Amino acid sequence: MSIICAGLSCLDLQLVGCTQSGSEEAIERYDEAVHCAGGSASMTGTTLALLLRGDAESEEAQHQQQQHVHILTKIGNDFAGTTLLEFYRRAGASSRLVLEDEGVRTSMAVLPVYQNGKRGCFVNLASNDGFEVDELLGQVDAYFDGDGGDSTTPIQPPRAFLFGYPHLMPKMQGNALSSMLESVRQKLSLDGKNKVLMGVDLNGVDGSDADAAKAALIPALGQIDVLHLNEDEAAVLSSSKSSDENDNVAQDVVTPQLLSQIASFHEQGCAVVLLSLGSKGSFVSVTSDIKRLQQLSSTDCSTMAMSQWAPGTQVRVPAFEISHGDVNANGAGDAFVLWILLGC
Repeated sequence: MSIICAGLSCLDLQLVGCTQSGSEEAIERYDEAVHCAGGSASMTGTTLALLLRGDAESEEAQHQQQQHVHILTKIGNDFAGTTLLEFYRRAGASSRLVLEDEGVRTSMAVLPVYQNGKRGCFVNLASNDGFEVDELLGQVDAYFDGDGGDSTTPIQPPRAFLFGYPHLMPKMQGNALSSMLESVRQKLSLDGKNKVLMGVDLNGVDGSDADAAKAALIPALGQIDVLHLNEDEAAVLSSSKSSDENDNVAQDVVTPQLLSQIASFHEQGCAVVLLSLGSKGSFVSVTSDIKRLQQLSSTDCSTMAMSQWAPGTQVRVPAFEISHGDVNANGAGDAFVLWILLGC
């Protein structure tokens, strides 16, 4: 089993425990400053690698683990890029598909994590701005090249390819995103001989330009097996309002407008929509198109399970209550979509 976590990456500086007075010019305080590997490719890749690592302490066991999680992104040859590679190594993820370009700067972000668990984000997208489809496809081609070792065991296609934050990557939006996903599927499935789940994860879509967000995503829906977005992002795409964060958890927060938008995603070819609702849980919607679901079938346990989901199923899942400890939701969505892609 292996997975490729591709898309946006950045070196995050989290300011944990930030105060939030409400004034733009106020001097705010924080408890701790922490660097971490940020962006979809980094967060999903390192999260999965840490989950799979278990007790793999020997060098051989760690090497075998790195055959499972591959991060595909673009960075510069600078402090931030070197730090990201070290984070990947420590987590146990393979970085052999990472494109290092001396002509660009690695993206960096500052994330104030407030005392209520919410967060802000200030980012320079840098290397992500110029990440081209052809560059990504070249790295995908390298997947079957191996790591340069002496093993004669054929490299198996990955279980899934997850691409994160296309709305923040100008070279991979709209028709370009669609053609990229189609090409990746063809390459990794060995021209249809195997099935590879194709996932897309959104993050940070806001109402400042809903039309641009729609233009970035909608043309690619037919190539997306699993789409993950949160309540606010779905509301932007549907031009509706998300529910108040203080709503009772038991209240039905999946509005008719959101249901209509999800139905539109299915109509345009997306098989499964994952809607994360924060403290209110999540909502999973499956296409009613039986033939579309059958396209996910495989001998692999994850894709087989998904292809056998009942067509048209919509399930609301409550959140786990956290009764103690600090709350830091950074990376929660990345872990959520991984759980679905891995299937069990």
